[in-house]
Amino acid sequence: MSLTILYLVLRLPLNIPSAAASVFAIPLYISARSYVDLWTHDKAAKRLNATIVPRVQGRWPGNIDIALRVAKSFKEEYVFQVFADLFREYGVTTLNMRLFWCDQMITMDENVIKFVSSTGFLHFDKGIKWHERLDKILGTGLLNSDGDLWKTGRATARPFFARQRISDFAIFERTSTTTLDLITSRCRDGLPIDIQDLMSRFTLDSASEFLFGVKLDTLSLPLTVPGKVKLGPKGSLPIDGITEFDEFIEALEHVAVVTTQRSTQGEIWPLLELFKDRVEDSIPIIMNFMEPIVKRTMAEKQRRKDTGVETVASENVFLDYLASKTDDVEHIRYELVNYLIASRDTTAALLTFVVYFFSMHPAVCDRLRDEILAALGPEECPTYDTLRSMKYLRSVLNEALRLFPSLPSIARTSLDTPLVIPASNQQAFYFPPQALVRTLPLLLHRRHDLWGDDADEFRPERWLETATMEKVQTTPFMYCPFWGGPRICIGQEFALNEAGFFIVKLLQRFKSFRFMPSFQPVGSLPPKEWLGKAGRQGLEKIFPAVNMTLHSKGGLWVYGALDE
Repeated sequence: MSLTILYLVLRLPLNIPSAAASVFAIPLYISARSYVDLWTHDKAAKRLNATIVPRVQGRWPGNIDIALRVAKSFKEEYVFQVFADLFREYGVTTLNMRLFWCDQMITMDENVIKFVSSTGFLHFDKGIKWHERLDKILGTGLLNSDGDLWKTGRATARPFFARQRISDFAIFERTSTTTLDLITSRCRDGLPIDIQDLMSRFTLDSASEFLFGVKLDTLSLPLTVPGKVKLGPKGSLPIDGITEFDEFIEALEHVAVVTTQRSTQGEIWPLLELFKDRVEDSIPIIMNFMEPIVKRTMAEKQRRKDTGVETVASENVFLDYLASKTDDVEHIRYELVNYLIASRDTTAALLTFVVYFFSMHPAVCDRLRDEILAALGPEECPTYDTLRSMKYLRSVLNEALRLFPSLPSIARTSLDTPLVIPASNQQAFYFPPQALVRTLPLLLHRRHDLWGDDADEFRPERWLETATMEKVQTTPFMYCPFWGGPRICIGQEFALNEAGFFIVKLLQRFKSFRFMPSFQPVGSLPPKEWLGKAGRQGLEKIFPAVNMTLHSKGGLWVYGALDE
């Protein structure tokens, strides 16, 4: 719609009266088009014996006031508070926000999410609006692809997430030891450390070695210094002494912030970037940081070709395997960025929030530590089987992902045919063609009617209770931190093993953690207005925010107490 308006404006004649007439024709055209669309959808829903998704009624044309409310909320309010408020105002779990005269659904309905991600999977794809926002950074990578390109990418990656590979913990052991030594050094100096920054490095180094056979070794680069940081796009950044890695992270996070803002700006975001693409300067920084890995891969491929040496594909690292299938350097680079974003940000978020909960709930930390020490003692490394046997460890991970799923929102676009989607309470919703639907696992996971009156509380014990487990088994999409269906996170088990392994080693060395709010950069703590508010908003000591993935605004500065 916005591109159509722009096209009309640019074609205005120079004759002033004609130009004025053309300008006035634009809102008339939009209004008429919107009326026809709504009338058409209402008729189609009636014909299909389906219910129209309740439409948000804003005060301004095109629900522009609602769009502004969403944009402001993403910057200033608790994560997804604007969506939670809208659901409460309308008394529903699925809404059509109709932003800028276009259908844009939001849902925390477990049945709608099940249809979008699983049973009705073939009726949705990423959609043109997604690609307009993200193609420059994600390109042809797995996270950004649809159809045959996605199927090929998924099939290529699947062998590298088989059990025999993800149960080899040698990489986790090496990287965890380095990470824990850094925390130990800081704590012995009586200083806190930004766990979010450290977890981002840990997951980046682990994933790069596992997938690409190259250790980026970001843990050896200078860490942020307490008291000498500023608020970054997602976490904290050093005030001075910025390294190449810091520039890369800032660029990566800037792109995440911009693309998230574009999603809240709806159809008009291209107009807001008419004279300059806001990610234009960041993309080269990201790609240049990745360039040495791509060059190594292509050089190795050429060496094998020159010497006539061929290796079995399953014995190669993922990137070598990918290079053996294509000469498209750009595609390889995009895949590299896709997997590093996925493997770094999501698991780092999980580990960050687990440590946050340790600092807020010392009894949980004590109980989990007792389980770990009973099973492995103070030094033994966990195996695949021992991790699976630790019930309370998995409960802690599940509960952290319930309240803070790393991907709190996943969007899809319906294809060219209208749909009837089963929802809760025996409803059947009509979804129009080419409608954007934003699924909201974060809000779904906090629904009191599904999780009980303590849904906003961090209580891992719920995962050991028969009632909870029976409900999750009969209503599986009430809990979907890794989404579901054909596009369920391919690295789910890898991420849980990585997180579980690190937490075991962490609690073998440290007995407790204390949140240090005085070291958070200015602007990263919850405002006083949150106190006493309903839900987690009134409980939070940090400022959770979403920019592609969930994170703690300004990082998470904690002090760890060693078991000495």
